[in-house]
Amino acid sequence: MKVIAPLAGLILAVSGFAALAQTPAPAPAAPAASAPAAPAAPLAGDKGPGNTTAGTPRRPEVQISRPIEMMLTQQAVSMAYDGKTLVLTGVAPLTTFEVDRPERIGGTMTTEQFAKLWNVTADIFKNDPPNAALTILGATPTQVVVELGHVTQSGSTLTFQVGLLDGDLPATGGPITLVMAPTVYRPLNHAGPFLRCWWSPYWVQRVCRAAW
Repeated sequence: MKVIAPLAGLILAVSGFAALAQTPAPAPAAPAASAPAAPAAPLAGDKGPGNTTAGTPRRPEVQISRPIEMMLTQQAVSMAYDGKTLVLTGVAPLTTFEVDRPERIGGTMTTEQFAKLWNVTADIFKNDPPNAALTILGATPTQVVVELGHVTQSGSTLTFQVGLLDGDLPATGGPITLVMAPTVYRPLNHAGPFLRCWWSPYWVQRVCRAAW
């Protein structure tokens, strides 16, 4: 009995291990369903349909179709004066303008647009032609005041009918800057806008281009 009892315990132990081996293992738990991915947040600088290529919001166009007072500025490589006409050569392809009221505006027009606008305006103010300050750079800068009549354009050359109001205007010189006194200009095309403008966050004002 002292020999059989330990043997019986050993058999019972082995039987228990065999039973455990035959017991099927529990099935692994199913993985938890993953939540759907959240849509990606828009990135800064997104070039969507409502943005510019820089990724900033596209600003709406504002059209101006009323008369407006503008100060025009032209630059040229050189000038020639014969007592009646002022010839500017090497004129920049764009004429810039500024508006102070009723709001600040800056903008540009082509030389062709300028010549067309100026001649219509000269007809309106033929009894009191607009004035302009002509600054001639060089070793001794000179500034004179002139009255400007009609203008003729030929490529990058502008020829003005001119009257000298103040100063000594040399026969030749350059480069030059011509700044016209603020003048009210009227739309040339009554069927369309006079100026097309956009808000500029850089200049903190509207910037415009001629639309005639």
